[in-house]
Amino acid sequence: MDLIHIDKKISEIGSRIDFYSQITPVNRIQEEKRFFDELSRGERYDPVFTYRRTDVSRERREIELLVGSISSNDPLSRMLKKKALFLLSHMELLEADEDSLGGCAVSLFGKPDEGCLSESRGILDPPAADGSEFPEETVAPGEMAEILSVYIRERGIPWEVRLTDNIVPKLTVSGARGVIYINSRLNYTPHEVERLKVHEVLVHVYRGLNGKKQPYRIFAEGTAGYNETEEGLAVMAEKITGVLETDRRQMRLYAGRAVCAGLCLEMSFSEAFDALRADFPDGIAYRLVERAKRGMKHTRKKGCLTKGFHYISGYRKMREYVSSGRSPAVLFAGKISIDDSVAVEELLRKKQLRYPDCPPELWPGGLCEKRMPDGP
Repeated sequence: MDLIHIDKKISEIGSRIDFYSQITPVNRIQEEKRFFDELSRGERYDPVFTYRRTDVSRERREIELLVGSISSNDPLSRMLKKKALFLLSHMELLEADEDSLGGCAVSLFGKPDEGCLSESRGILDPPAADGSEFPEETVAPGEMAEILSVYIRERGIPWEVRLTDNIVPKLTVSGARGVIYINSRLNYTPHEVERLKVHEVLVHVYRGLNGKKQPYRIFAEGTAGYNETEEGLAVMAEKITGVLETDRRQMRLYAGRAVCAGLCLEMSFSEAFDALRADFPDGIAYRLVERAKRGMKHTRKKGCLTKGFHYISGYRKMREYVSSGRSPAVLFAGKISIDDSVAVEELLRKKQLRYPDCPPELWPGGLCEKRMPDGP
């Protein structure tokens, strides 16, 4: 089986699973209301989430057969095999019972180590004194959608911006579909709008846009474990462009996601919420825990979707990557992981992949100042 066919098959199976839709609670609005109603009465409540799940047994069999047909003789074959196994791990998480979901999530995404947690706690210490780090969110979702639509149109990026009520985060980016999804239930702060132009467009969209230009779909949809690099690269871009100086709350939120992942592995929803209230307003503490506990039905149980720690851990790894003299520019060739960078550099030199276009704000004189070996 040729690599183009294998790549296409992995993409088709992945699109049928639609993992994040299956772990988004369909009753989250009602459960949030009940949580805060109970809180106002001094009672503790752990949400009980429901989901629209589909049977993935057919997809599991297909991917298992596909894994057996992929050799490991060259860099691209190895990347495709890792991606197929990564997709299989997603299906195992969807099929897991509640008691094993946390373990499946750790196997798939990892968990925060002590270095990540220590840095995160340092960001949160001292606690906010006057709440100024969390200003009022006054920009409505429709307004945010229009701002981003104009921003990408001015750059000649042929993507769409869509409002949706089927995501838990504020925004998500689909490199495969060429769409920025905006949560229709949540507002934004004015400084957050400017920061998200960097985070979502200059990193997530550009990586997806470059990935779309490659001959293999895996580069638009993401290699195995690409998310940690994706978020770490975005945080580094935010640091370099200065948007974290104005959106001062954001590093606290990134730290909160890492700390929350550690808490939720050992605590119920309400216990983790109580632990976060010292550092965050109640509404944001709830969002942090909801984001971590999605995928679970009975959130009174330990365990969570751990990937929220990737912002801090990915940023730590990006600092090491840059300090070693490596070029971040190669990471814009698509939605790839740092672990894939050496293989991607080889494929670029062999002209099996296209050299990426980096955002002008990041190259030259910024994140992508150091160019790739033999690059343009």
